Amino acid sequence: MMGNEIQVNHASGQAVYAVIRTRAGQVWHPAAAQFEDWGADGHTMDDYDLPLTDAGGGLYVGDFPDDMAPGRYTVQAFGRAGANPASDDPLVCAGRIVWTGTGELTAEKLLANRAVQDKSTGAIDYYDDDGATVLLTHAPVDGELTIERLR
Repeated sequence: MMGNEIQVNHASGQAVYAVIRTRAGQVWHPAAAQFEDWGADGHTMDDYDLPLTDAGGGLYVGDFPDDMAPGRYTVQAFGRAGANPASDDPLVCAGRIVWTGTGELTAEKLLANRAVQDKSTGAIDYYDDDGATVLLTHAPVDGELTIERLR
């Protein structure tokens, strides 16, 4: 895994953290390594935060959790106002990450890296920068007028 998939632009010298959510709004609970409804079991923002590192020059970085299943997630970044993360901390920015389970799936990776099609099944494997890790597999299906993509 490359790491630093979470990148946030914000004034240096602050305390910035991220929270990861599913499309349904559930939030990642790092200690339990699972998604849950906000506030389950009395959990607060302090239970959901992923601290980010100030890399200098207004950039904060952090790693996506290794044990998170592949999917499309919303990442929210907050500026910590007090000693601990709190629900009234200001939102710095938000974005989406398509997580493959081993790295972020980006258009650049699909276009610039190796893709191999299995001639017998038609399935196409798209590889990560290392040339060995499959990021995405899909099988196009030819129709008379269209080509469909199946995951």
